[in-house]
Amino acid sequence: MYRNLTKILIMIFISIYSVAEAKDNCQPEFNLAKSNLNINTSNKEEDKKYTFVYFDQSLSMQGYTKDQPGQKNLYTNVIDDLQQLAENVGEKTFYHSFGKKIVPIKENKISQVITPSFYECSGSSTDCNNQESKIHLPFKMAKANPQGTYIIVTDLFLSSKQLVGGTLSQLTKPLKSILKKGKSVGIIGVMSSFNGTIYDIPTRNGGTVSYTEAQKRPFYIIIIGDQKEINQVKKNLEEQHFNDAEDKYKYTLITSTPILQNLNQKELITENNIKKISRAENFKFEYTNDNLPIYQFDTNKKNKYKFKVLNSEIIVPGSTGVSNFIIKERLWSSKKIKCKKINEGDWREAKLEDISSISQNENELTLSLFKNRPFAKLFRGLRYFYVAEIYAEKPGNLSEQTFEDWSIRDSGAEEFKEGNPVEFKTLNLTKIIKILNNVANDEFQPTLIASIALNFNLLK
Repeated sequence: MYRNLTKILIMIFISIYSVAEAKDNCQPEFNLAKSNLNINTSNKEEDKKYTFVYFDQSLSMQGYTKDQPGQKNLYTNVIDDLQQLAENVGEKTFYHSFGKKIVPIKENKISQVITPSFYECSGSSTDCNNQESKIHLPFKMAKANPQGTYIIVTDLFLSSKQLVGGTLSQLTKPLKSILKKGKSVGIIGVMSSFNGTIYDIPTRNGGTVSYTEAQKRPFYIIIIGDQKEINQVKKNLEEQHFNDAEDKYKYTLITSTPILQNLNQKELITENNIKKISRAENFKFEYTNDNLPIYQFDTNKKNKYKFKVLNSEIIVPGSTGVSNFIIKERLWSSKKIKCKKINEGDWREAKLEDISSISQNENELTLSLFKNRPFAKLFRGLRYFYVAEIYAEKPGNLSEQTFEDWSIRDSGAEEFKEGNPVEFKTLNLTKIIKILNNVANDEFQPTLIASIALNFNLLK
């Protein structure tokens, strides 16, 4: 009986030792970085929120409500459905107008927003709410109650004096607070027919003029909230209103988290991310317990490998994107090429930097493995273990490029008007987008996108 018990204990010990050996011997000891991605996409029942809709009541908005012969009026069509879109986002919706102040709109009066009378006022200019467009006011409300979703309808026609100093800080300070709390700002630009007056166009001598000959002009729907809610509104608008080829609209997402996901968390990295590597001798692909994908194989000094990821898998659609990536990489070697014969002390970490290189085009991100330190420059007949952690280091500026052809600067506004344009541009639009992006970029933190490991025997 005691002999059998001894045999059982010995077998258990050998089994435990073998498991530990199998786990530890084929890779060195190291700490793997954890994902720091935190996107606010809560969908819990207890997180039901209110929706707040704000309509710009400045007089220049009136032109969207009047039909222009031969032109499609997307403003009235979109705004007419906005009530339903807003109610799909939150459990209760509140409506307001804004000009020099915010004024609540009763639910039975919402239909007036698409009529000319909504933008008229019979009182004095100081009493009327249609003489200014203080867009920072809805942002201030969003800062006070970040759990809500905010939808702002405006022409975004802002002069340079509204984008400097204290006036600018009234917009950027709430935005910074909003982004810190994990929210994003979506901007949907829609080209619509226009039949009215565009006010406050800057002149060369410092004054302003008006223009009445425009037949088309973009308006903007700004959504402040979770990325999920912003994308829902955008998707609904696309499906319901932007079906014809001539329908022109643009979209951007102002966010401090332009990274869609960490690829390791859901084990989205596969052997196919490195083309043809599965044909290598003694190839094996597996994930460790901490979601690290390991490519194990034998190779010669001439082979070259590239790890590729589609931008659509890592970049939030419509966002600024990423302008710079960095790699944190480590390399170990062992004279013992067979895993079962390697002990922890047999691994030696190389003091090498700049081993691989990273690049991005409009479709994909590519990690060229061992491009700067090719296999031909390594000692052959050794086993190597390589870890690469890919980080998004700096946001891009794709949103500024998206809206560039709809924007006109103060300095060129009068000359543009004198050309009698049928389609009128938005004053300082790219400047506004750039300001918003700069605030988002200030809140951006380098974000881990993916981690991979190569465990390979470099043949003699």
